[in-house]
Amino acid sequence: MDFEPPSESARLQLLERTALFGGLEPAVLGTLLPHFEPLSLAGGQTLCRRGDPADAVYVVCSGSLGAFGPGHTSQRERLLGLIGPGQTVGELGVLARSPRAATVRALRDCTLLRLADGERVLQLMASHPQALARTLAELLGRFQGREQAELLNPARTFALLPAVEQLPLRRSAGALVDALARWGSVLLVDSALGQGRDAAWHDQREREHRFVVYLADGDAGWRQRCIRQADQFLLLADAAATPCAWPDAVCRSGADVLHRSRHLLLLGAAGEPRAQAATHWLRGFEGPLAWHHLRHAGDWQRLARLLARQATGLVLSGGGARGFSHLGVVRALRELGIPIDAVGGTSIGAIVGAGVACEWDDDTLLDSMREAFVAGHPLRDLTLPLIALTRGKRATRLLRKAFGERRIEDLALPFFCVSANLSAGRADVHTRGLLWKWLRAGAAIPGILPPLLDRGMVHVDGAVLNNLPTDVMHDLGIGRVIAVDISVEDALPAGFEDAALPTLPRLTWDWLHGRQWPSLFAILERSALVHDYTSSQLRRGLASHLLTPPHAAAGLLNWKEEYRHSIASAYDYTLRYFERQRDAGQAR
Repeated sequence: MDFEPPSESARLQLLERTALFGGLEPAVLGTLLPHFEPLSLAGGQTLCRRGDPADAVYVVCSGSLGAFGPGHTSQRERLLGLIGPGQTVGELGVLARSPRAATVRALRDCTLLRLADGERVLQLMASHPQALARTLAELLGRFQGREQAELLNPARTFALLPAVEQLPLRRSAGALVDALARWGSVLLVDSALGQGRDAAWHDQREREHRFVVYLADGDAGWRQRCIRQADQFLLLADAAATPCAWPDAVCRSGADVLHRSRHLLLLGAAGEPRAQAATHWLRGFEGPLAWHHLRHAGDWQRLARLLARQATGLVLSGGGARGFSHLGVVRALRELGIPIDAVGGTSIGAIVGAGVACEWDDDTLLDSMREAFVAGHPLRDLTLPLIALTRGKRATRLLRKAFGERRIEDLALPFFCVSANLSAGRADVHTRGLLWKWLRAGAAIPGILPPLLDRGMVHVDGAVLNNLPTDVMHDLGIGRVIAVDISVEDALPAGFEDAALPTLPRLTWDWLHGRQWPSLFAILERSALVHDYTSSQLRRGLASHLLTPPHAAAGLLNWKEEYRHSIASAYDYTLRYFERQRDAGQAR
């Protein structure tokens, strides 16, 4: 990549803004300046890899770098943070004499300054403790941000790219700019303003504003310039239109997806999102791609929160009949004005979450849950227990009745649910496909409901492997998570000691006189919820707010008793929880 290295004065000003070098006297910076080597990276090019020796410190002049590492519970690579102009890379490894902690790549075309003499950095820190103090404060802030699941810097530049010229591009750009403005200053750069400008001009605009939206409203050359300048791609399409091949190969192929994420923006009319619109458009893309149904101002505001890393995700655990507690939590969050920008869950939590993602109001949520689980008796179709105690037909019919033929892609809010794939020995995360089908898979309590068989795989209740999937929500890029854990914390009681069942007459006699074995239903349900303690605690720790509403009187499979009390108790508990959070914040 051809580039013009920054002048000596520009390099000096850049170093003065950094935490690592900004505390040094001008004379010291002047002697250090000749040792910095100009460097350029094309978008997608790797600067260093995790585990490499820390042999240099870098200063970002222009562009944007991304730090990548393994996910919370898997080795799948995820974005840890963004590094922009005026920030440094690699100082921790040099100071600690340790290998690189993350892989760093250019998200778009970048220019940097490279100081290859690590020993010189150590000597500077030893002789200038004020610079060391600033650097340590900067590093501490980064670590605190990572512990709170916040990126070092959210994405700053976006390319708004229409599928065809006939789309209301200018109106859409205005809605996006208005929504983003809540989180910082926004500059809209269209072809009239930006075409023909050099890299220094674009870099200066990005320094002056929190967000820059590049509007691809000109010729092919300007459209390519928008793509080169963007941290993320916003792909604008009409939900009602027949999908066409996306005009930009870099957006279509997904080859750049780890470096610059893609968002498909589907413009639609008020009401429910158009059925299968996302499904049809998604077929034209390869690799991971987020999609958003945009029908009114509220949808644009949700998109802005997601782009600005200010979104709130709701994660709902499994827990049988105690899932009615989720309804009380959702009602309280809505009354408190806390937005739910994405939702996911396991088992009964996924079923409630699907209703939230459908934008059902509180009454509709309650009516649907009551019809499906109280009046519907989903476990009443008992059968010869060769595979499970029930046939699963009633549960399937009730889910299909509640959600129809909706696909996950059709939901108004981003949604996922989790099933345990026994064939592959993993937890599967479902973000596409028939909603009822994957809700049925993720609620198949082993031994009680038969598994769902799909493409040679056997799927059962997701609680077997991941009952509180906060890690999934984080790996989807949402750092602020409200998690509701209604899983069983009380032990399955045994009032006496025994190792074998007595004869049926004796068992009946004991039962009539209060000497009861745990029921088969209770044993199977409890077994599905006893997951690895360490992983469970890790997932709880990933929650920004962990809610554990009381459910002492609610049984795991007792759908009729106490469900109204569970809703009311969870509602009151959630209001009190956030009132305490507010008071603690005011006190601080």
